[in-house]
Amino acid sequence: MPWGTSFIVENKGGVGGLIGSMEVARAAPDGYTLLMGSTGPLAISPQLVKASTYDPRKDFTPVIELAGVPQMLLVRSDSPYKSVQDLIAAAKANPGQLTYGSGGIGSLSNLTMELFKQRAGVDIVHVPYKGAAPAYNDLLSGRLQVMFDTTPAALKFVQTGRLRFLAASTTTRTSAAPDVPTLGEAGLPGFDVLGWLGIVAPRGLAPAKRKRLNEGFQQALQDPEVRNRLEALGLTPLGGTPEQFGSYVRSEYDKFAGIIKTAKITPQ
Repeated sequence: MPWGTSFIVENKGGVGGLIGSMEVARAAPDGYTLLMGSTGPLAISPQLVKASTYDPRKDFTPVIELAGVPQMLLVRSDSPYKSVQDLIAAAKANPGQLTYGSGGIGSLSNLTMELFKQRAGVDIVHVPYKGAAPAYNDLLSGRLQVMFDTTPAALKFVQTGRLRFLAASTTTRTSAAPDVPTLGEAGLPGFDVLGWLGIVAPRGLAPAKRKRLNEGFQQALQDPEVRNRLEALGLTPLGGTPEQFGSYVRSEYDKFAGIIKTAKITPQ
C-alpha cells in the first residue's frame, strides 16, 4: 500500500459488531480511524438493535467494498435431501416440522433462511443459538435439518465429509465450491444474498483522504498474494469506488428491511 505506515487493528466485539461500529461513528473524520464493516453492522443490526446509535446510510463515509462470500445451504452428509428441490418438497409436505439453526435472531444466516422460506413458500422453524458453533453441533447431531452459513466457516465440515452443500446464496457460484449450484440454478431465480466486508470511515472524511484510502485498498486487492489468500478463504475480492460502495450499502439496508418486515422480526 502507498501509505508508508502500519495499521493498528483493534477488535471491538459485541452486539453483532455494533460496539465497534458505534465507536467509529463517533470518531473524528481524520482518516486514521476506519471500520472494517460487514453485512451485519452496516445493513442489518442497526435495524434490529434498539441500542444502536447510528444509521449506516448516513453516519459513515464509504471507502471501498473489499470482498464477498455467499451463504451456503448446508445439510448433514447423510441427509435425505440431495437437492434444494428435495428440501422444498419435504418442507411443503411437512409444514413446521423441519428446523434450521442460526447464530442468532437477525444474523445473516437467519435472514438468508427467512428469505429462502419467503421465496420457496415453506415453513421451516427457526432455532436461534448464541453463535454458530452450537448450531453446528445440533446440525451435525441431527437435531436440526438445515442451516445457512458462510463458505469459510462450513468448508472444514464439508471437506471432512460431515456436511454437504446444497446451494450457494449468490447469483454466481463460489470458487471454493464450484460444483455447487446457486439457489437461482436450483429453482429460486434471482435469489442473491452476499456476506460482504468493506471499509468505512466516520462521516465527514475529506474527499481527498477518501480517494487516497480507496486507491490504497484497490492496490492491495490487485496483489496476487492478497487475492490468493482471500480466495483460499472462500472470499471473492471486489473493490470499486466509494460511490459504488455507498450505493450498495443503501440497497442492502433496504433489502434486509424488507426481509425483516415480512418475517415479522421485531427490534430488541
